Amino acid sequence: MNLHWFDQLFSKHPHPDARPLLRRLRQGVLVFYALTLLIVLLAVAWISYADYQGTLRSAERQALSLARSLDEHATRSLVSVEQAMQNVAEDVERAGGMNSLDEHWAHERMKGKVELTPQIRAIIVMNSRGTLAAHGLEYPTRRVDLSDRAYFAYHRSHNDVRLRIGEPIISRTDYKWLIPLTRRINTADSQFDGVMLSGVEPDYFLRFYDSLQLERGTSIQLLRTDGVLLLNHPLDITQLGKNLRDNDSASFDALQLNRTAFFRDQSAEGDHFVAQLVSASSVPVIVRVKLDTERVLAKFVTDTRMRVALSSLILVALSLMLFVLLRQIRHVEESESRLQLTQFAMDESPEMILWCDSGGHLQYANRRLAEVSQFSASELLSMGFGELIGDSEQRWEQLENTLRIVGRQSQESVLRCKNGQRVPLELTAARISDKHRHYLCITARDISERLAAEEELRRHRDHLQEMVTERTAEVRTVLDANPLAIVLSVQEHMQLVNPAFEALFGYGMSSINGLPERLIHASEESYSQTRRAIENRVALGGTYRGEAELRRSDGSMFWAMLFARALVPNEPERGLVFIIEDVTAQRTAALALRQSEQLKRSVLDTTADSFALIDRQRRFVDVNQALCLQLGISRGALLGQTPEAVWGEAIAGRLFPQDDKQLSATARREIILPIQDGQRHPFMVSYGLIPDDRGETEYVFAFLSDISRQKEIEKTLLEAKEAAEAASHAKSTFLTNMSHELRTPMHAILSFSEMGLHKSGANEASELARYFERIQNAGKRLLALLNDLLDMSRLEADKMSYDKARHYLQNTVQAAIAEVSSLTMAKALSLLNNDSYPRLLATYDKARLTQVLINLLSNAIKFSPAKSSIEIDYLSEADPVTGQPVVGLTVRDHGPGIPEGELELIFDSFEQSSKAPSPGGTGLGLTISRRIMLDHGGSICAANHPDGGAVFTIRLPAEAPSPALTEHA
Repeated sequence: MNLHWFDQLFSKHPHPDARPLLRRLRQGVLVFYALTLLIVLLAVAWISYADYQGTLRSAERQALSLARSLDEHATRSLVSVEQAMQNVAEDVERAGGMNSLDEHWAHERMKGKVELTPQIRAIIVMNSRGTLAAHGLEYPTRRVDLSDRAYFAYHRSHNDVRLRIGEPIISRTDYKWLIPLTRRINTADSQFDGVMLSGVEPDYFLRFYDSLQLERGTSIQLLRTDGVLLLNHPLDITQLGKNLRDNDSASFDALQLNRTAFFRDQSAEGDHFVAQLVSASSVPVIVRVKLDTERVLAKFVTDTRMRVALSSLILVALSLMLFVLLRQIRHVEESESRLQLTQFAMDESPEMILWCDSGGHLQYANRRLAEVSQFSASELLSMGFGELIGDSEQRWEQLENTLRIVGRQSQESVLRCKNGQRVPLELTAARISDKHRHYLCITARDISERLAAEEELRRHRDHLQEMVTERTAEVRTVLDANPLAIVLSVQEHMQLVNPAFEALFGYGMSSINGLPERLIHASEESYSQTRRAIENRVALGGTYRGEAELRRSDGSMFWAMLFARALVPNEPERGLVFIIEDVTAQRTAALALRQSEQLKRSVLDTTADSFALIDRQRRFVDVNQALCLQLGISRGALLGQTPEAVWGEAIAGRLFPQDDKQLSATARREIILPIQDGQRHPFMVSYGLIPDDRGETEYVFAFLSDISRQKEIEKTLLEAKEAAEAASHAKSTFLTNMSHELRTPMHAILSFSEMGLHKSGANEASELARYFERIQNAGKRLLALLNDLLDMSRLEADKMSYDKARHYLQNTVQAAIAEVSSLTMAKALSLLNNDSYPRLLATYDKARLTQVLINLLSNAIKFSPAKSSIEIDYLSEADPVTGQPVVGLTVRDHGPGIPEGELELIFDSFEQSSKAPSPGGTGLGLTISRRIMLDHGGSICAANHPDGGAVFTIRLPAEAPSPALTEHA
């Protein structure tokens, strides 16, 4: 290690601060860099500007030189054309004008001129009407009308025989592009006689331009002095004839003031440098040479990039060198700062610091050592280590030898002060050396206060030990008397338990001490989660409280409430105190209560009816979701409010009366309440009271069912019922009236038909007798139909009267059989009546029951095939529905039966079986029969027999037989 810094740091004459000098040096370097950067940038900019201007001047000279050559070529070409036209015009005038012009002669003259002038494609002449008169390329000439051309109109209106250059056009004779050069032809008296046109060939100029082998990006434009584009190279026929002056007339006119011009043109066609030359000859043309800006400036851009790159490299190199220099200056500044700071820190350190050489002589002592020892700085530097510290000179030699081996050591010693006082010290010594010399750096700390504190702590420790012994005995007494299980845990091991813990877990105190806490937990996972929660809570200085599943010594599990707190606040590592309470019974009860509450809440929230519970202060204690939706208020906002605040006092007084007796007397009531959208709906309210321990009302609850839909249905049903009753009454009245009205003439018809039968002779088979018989049969059928309609109207109007008495059923059946005997004889049917069945007694209207039996027998006869049988049997049994004793009979035919879907349908009004042999009747017979049976408390039904045919069964309530009943009763 180099120790020259030590000589500077602890020299008696400290070196001056070099930081201001270094700061000025750094500022000078920065100024030099800024000036160098500015000079380089200015030099690059000036050189680039000069190069740019030189490039433009060179391009201008080249372009104008090319423009002059092109102008000279264009002038010679157009002047030769003008001379050729002048010669032809003079020949035409000498020949007597256009009116006396010989077409063949003119053709030969113009053909010769064309052959001598290669830039001319053709020469033509037009008469004063604009019709083509002679052509230098073809003979005879086609009479093409050219009077619509602009040049013809111009020459006809201007008495000027000078050459005019027209806009490029497509020839109407050969359909090729040409530049028209025209002049006026006059008569001898200077009147308009026609126009001569020379078509200049654009390819003539283009071939010449191609022969120049122009640089790439160079283009040529030949314009008229008014801005019309006559020709461009490369050729772009879409631009021919356009007037460039229209784009910017002011700039175009300004360029015409000088014969030559060089400018930059940035347009939609691209970026170009343009050299313009206005012809000095009599030919009114302008030559423009356009150079591509990118090609003109290509060498300048390349050179500029090279200059910028070279300058950048120079600046980067200079910047790197200056950066390294500034960095070294910064390092020197930081070293100086650290040196100054180190010297200040050691001088002002609260610890005593001294440096000794290998001989034990002090080389440095800080201010704190001088203050404590009461020696001056010069006195300290003249002393040796053994004179100041320790009891003998051997202490220095021992310290020196030890530090040679270990390099660093701490020990205690004493400081001998000037006044003879001895101050105890804690020394920390380190050996620092280089190739030639070494020093000992010693830091001394005054430990007088620490030794005094340690002595005081020893005294207090003995006193606390006595107090702990006394308190331990007291705590042991409290623990033994506590009914809750208590355990002291240190480092997750149980150290102390009380008798309640032994009784709860089944462990003895001697067997549990030192065992881990996890032993009493249900599982390792449960213990880990609980332990983490306890540590987090206790670390915050609080008390943990939570449930945990624990294990007894016999392996049984139970739930306990666990309380945990640090034995010493804010020092949980010193131990934890656990209080354990068995909560198995409370947990079971709480679980049952929670399940009951969840069930109640699920029922209340899922029911469609609204629910409200108020206490004796008339505040909402509980409401369900339906009430919240009805009012449009959340549950949290409703709870705690009164019914008066929600509905108003009037409605609340009717909904929840102040007098509980009104609620107990009226368990249900109907009330009108407003809902969320402002409408008022009827509700059916059901009440209930919940009393307290003294029997007084503590809570009142109400279920509110919205019955608005029910009310609408009831209203609709009532209206429909009234309408149906009105229609039924009107129909019954009509049927009754019509039946009575029809029965009177029907009786007359039957009477006269019977009289006619008697008069014509009942035994004579005359034609008239058969007529009367048919009239009588038809009348009887009509009378039966009228009777059915009359009975139906009576039944619907509930005006059917019955003369009920006790009768034997077999007697009534015999009477009905006698009524239909003629029908059975007509179809040769045998009617089998079970006469051997015991006589059955019932109460009924004999005439009406006979009517029912006749109807059933008539249907059986109608559906039975000829020469078959109809079977009548009796029954006495319990009713299939009510279980009451009944009597009755069955009528079975051997017909086609009844479809399964029509077994009940045939009892409806005006309905008949689809298997009826022929249509007829009203379809009211079975309807009337069922109504008669129902009015007697009986029944009638239809079924199909397994062997075929239909079976009709009627049942009547049974009567006990009476000896006094006569046969005709």
